[in-house]
Amino acid sequence: MEYNDKTYIAHSANSCGIMQTMKEHCLGVGKFMREFALSESFEDLYEFCGLIHDMGKYSDSFQKHISGVKNIVRHSIYGAIFAKEKSLMEVAIPIYGHHAGMPNCPDMLQDMKAELKSCNDTYNEICTEWSKDTDKQVTIPNNQAFRDIPDVLQKELFVRMLFSSIVDADSLDTERHFSEERFNARTCLPLNPNLLLNKLQEKRLRSFENDLDNKSQRINILRNSVRLYAESKANLPLGFYSLTLPTGMGKTLCSINWALHHAQYHRNIKRIIVVLPFISIIDQTAEEFKSIFNDDECDYVLEHHSNVIHFDNEDNDEYSSKQLATENWDYPIIVTTAVQFFESLFSNKRSACRKLHNIQDSIVIFDEIQTLPLYVTEPTLAMLDNLQQLCRCSLLFCTATQPDFNSRKGFCGINHIESLVEYPQRIFDETRRVKYHSIDDYNELSISELADIVVKNRNSSLVIFNTKKKARLFFDELSGNNSYKLFYLSTTMCPIHRKEEIQSIRKALENNESIIVSSTQLIEAGVDMDFPTVYRELAPLESIIQSAGRCNREGKEVKGDVYLFKLIESSQPSREYRTFLEFANLLYKGNEEKLYTHDFYSFYYRELVKNYADTDKLSITEDRKNLLFQTVAEKYKIIDSKTQTLFVYDYSEDSKQLYYQIKDKEYLSRQERQQIAQYSVQVYDKFIEDNKSFIGYERCGLLVWHGSYSSDYGLSFNEEINVLIK
Repeated sequence: MEYNDKTYIAHSANSCGIMQTMKEHCLGVGKFMREFALSESFEDLYEFCGLIHDMGKYSDSFQKHISGVKNIVRHSIYGAIFAKEKSLMEVAIPIYGHHAGMPNCPDMLQDMKAELKSCNDTYNEICTEWSKDTDKQVTIPNNQAFRDIPDVLQKELFVRMLFSSIVDADSLDTERHFSEERFNARTCLPLNPNLLLNKLQEKRLRSFENDLDNKSQRINILRNSVRLYAESKANLPLGFYSLTLPTGMGKTLCSINWALHHAQYHRNIKRIIVVLPFISIIDQTAEEFKSIFNDDECDYVLEHHSNVIHFDNEDNDEYSSKQLATENWDYPIIVTTAVQFFESLFSNKRSACRKLHNIQDSIVIFDEIQTLPLYVTEPTLAMLDNLQQLCRCSLLFCTATQPDFNSRKGFCGINHIESLVEYPQRIFDETRRVKYHSIDDYNELSISELADIVVKNRNSSLVIFNTKKKARLFFDELSGNNSYKLFYLSTTMCPIHRKEEIQSIRKALENNESIIVSSTQLIEAGVDMDFPTVYRELAPLESIIQSAGRCNREGKEVKGDVYLFKLIESSQPSREYRTFLEFANLLYKGNEEKLYTHDFYSFYYRELVKNYADTDKLSITEDRKNLLFQTVAEKYKIIDSKTQTLFVYDYSEDSKQLYYQIKDKEYLSRQERQQIAQYSVQVYDKFIEDNKSFIGYERCGLLVWHGSYSSDYGLSFNEEINVLIK
């Protein structure tokens, strides 16, 4: 291509020495935007956003910058000003933030006003040169479709989807210019429900028909009955659904089977997204789906969370299609975390939001939905309701402890949630595998007294505590007892350590070894273990019921035993946690039969919300109405605690090698951070302050642990248990 003084450049020369013109870039982005449009009625608006997003690059200062004269150029603001002047604020906000992130709308308006006041001549020059270069290719779209969106919160979500689309379209077109190999490595494998249903039937569902004994035959008949009833509702409209089943009833397979049949009926569905709260569940679920759906020819499952690493092959200039797909979720089946999913929905940042437009036309399955924090429940449900209505999604809530998310007086929830389970109480009754007991009618016990009770029981036992300190004290109390093999599980252990320990526990159980596991709540949901006896410290109701799911899971005993106890050591994770556990105990104390009722948790949840919980504690929904995107992003957190990552560099030879690889670097790659996460522990500021002599600070900002790390329990975590130098 020949360039002259009137050729406006968007991007500098690529490896072939070719620059990208403004006209090429904006037309390329505009084309992607039409493809990403929420519907046909929005295509012109989307394309217009793409065509003007880099309008500010028509300035003389930017063209000097691109030619090598370095200066600060705010090119994003001018396209936003132009959109606002055309009464297209829904376009102005995404353009303004497509590099730095979406702002609070009042701040943006003030900034644009100040920019026009000081740089009005520059803006007029940009408009003139843009008009000449586009040669009337751009027409101002009618935004009637946007005005017709019936709800202010849906309009706010539309702006988020438009922002996501412009970020992805801009990134893809820029990538195509600078790295065509990387761009071409992105696979666009379509969701094929028929093919995937055949795989599911062949590899899993058919095995339910081949029972080995009467016990498995009975449970498999029940599983088939549940699955077929859910499947019969797959042809219902897009909307909200629930799947409330006891543990061991095959929620994972039932939900994905329903989702594939639902996608088969609703042909516009492009992907299935499975959202889980814990890494341990994600590991299991992703491996299950991969074993069913992946083959030598096609890979249908994308696992996206901090502990999974999809390597690029740098030696061969090849790119991992999976690593690239984590950027924008262009994949048929995605398994991800609740933190990744929800915080991205409420984010204002470019990288977090890039994937959002690919949630439209999806089926989203939320497993263990009871883990959604109460203080963000209403804004979360409002966002999901907007997502369902605006973006043509179906959303399925799966759990054994289903919260009552229905709208009612004093609670803004979902207007209608369709159950996929027929006669749920009958299913809960037929699968009852445990009996609940109180220890000493909930009178307080010491750690030592509890240890005596557990040891004398003579069964392999899982003992679950509310804090790491209590779990560790119990573990130490039993140390030296040779009657049992002891295990400890908590977040003081790095993820790879916990994973190895869980595998060791499973192996010990399979070999019928006598073991005692002292654990925090991390084992409650999704960790597939089967103990004849479970001991649970008094806790909120969902924790008690989920803990019972680790007892007699496979039905090997007539009834497993779940013992509930109260400790003299009364510290709890929070004041709210204490309130919830005391309220739960008040409801079932002396009548533990209630714990078997399928809707008892929903009743508890309603009463909890009515009497104790503020379900929009931070007024996030009001901030959304006022288009305060930055404020919303700062407020919305699934994990309401400020922790820092501490890298346990000497956990293994692999972690040491990784440390020496990154220790002198100023910046870390995404892959390096993902690798580091496997050997890291999240710690509070107080831990860092108390143990600062054992913590190193690397150039890249990483905190490195140089103190002791136990193969039994990981990091020491309080002043009573001293940290020693190795």
